[in-house]
Amino acid sequence: MMNSTAMELNGVCKKYPGFTLEIDNFSFSQGAIMGLLGPNGAGKSTMIKATMNLVRIDRGSITLLGRDYLREEIEIKKQVGYVPEECNLYEEAAAGWLGQFVSKYYKDWDHCFYHALLEKFGVDRNKKVKKLSKGGKMKLSLCLALAHRPRLLLLDEPTSGLDPVVRHDFLKELLEVIQDESRSVLFSSHIVSDIEKVADYVAFIKGGQIALCDEKENILDRWRRVSFRAKDSGALERLKEYLAYYKGEDQNYQGVSGDCGGDLQKTLTSLGAENVQLSPMSLEEIMIVISRGEV
Repeated sequence: MMNSTAMELNGVCKKYPGFTLEIDNFSFSQGAIMGLLGPNGAGKSTMIKATMNLVRIDRGSITLLGRDYLREEIEIKKQVGYVPEECNLYEEAAAGWLGQFVSKYYKDWDHCFYHALLEKFGVDRNKKVKKLSKGGKMKLSLCLALAHRPRLLLLDEPTSGLDPVVRHDFLKELLEVIQDESRSVLFSSHIVSDIEKVADYVAFIKGGQIALCDEKENILDRWRRVSFRAKDSGALERLKEYLAYYKGEDQNYQGVSGDCGGDLQKTLTSLGAENVQLSPMSLEEIMIVISRGEV
């Protein structure tokens, strides 16, 4: 029976001077698009590089498409497409030549599909890499990653450094080629709007740890900005359980709740809150709260 998990990390730890990546448990299903959100330096790239065995972890287990990432590394990488944050393609080569070269490593390489992708993304197959713009290089990297029709696509900050117009076009074209229920995608970015456009699930990473992971719509449904007045001196203590962050004085408070299940307003009122006001939050606002503890 085929394993339905695209990626799973358990007890993964990688220590650097001044930074530790520590992922207790992280997984998502095949056919899903998982957005990995977090500020620069949160550990997104380290986590992706670890799954590709480009960074050696100190402990833990990683499986991709149901296979152990070390014992079956070669077989796994035949089914994975990887687009790193930095484009490290041979500068003197043209897109056409690169396709011929890379194809030798993949038995499922589709030359017709590769050239169709180049045309779709507007990449000149005869132009050398050094002549391409940053956006052009990123598009070429994506074409190379997709041409063997991978079951799992890993995108590490693919839109970082692109201007808004190029980013918009890139995401539009990316969505068209990844909307395949059999393909799984991990999309890492600190640009929240990009994740919001493409992801089914979202994971927030902070200080090398997964702080929150759920379906995108569940996160947006559950998180609310809250304002209220505490009825008595003990009310705030009772209300803290439902608040991820709060501030205020003289019994008037503003805060954020990540637990908007059921009737949050009724629950807060029953615990001693008055004049309760709730308003929706964007993924960007949620990321700021998780990253810095404030909005």
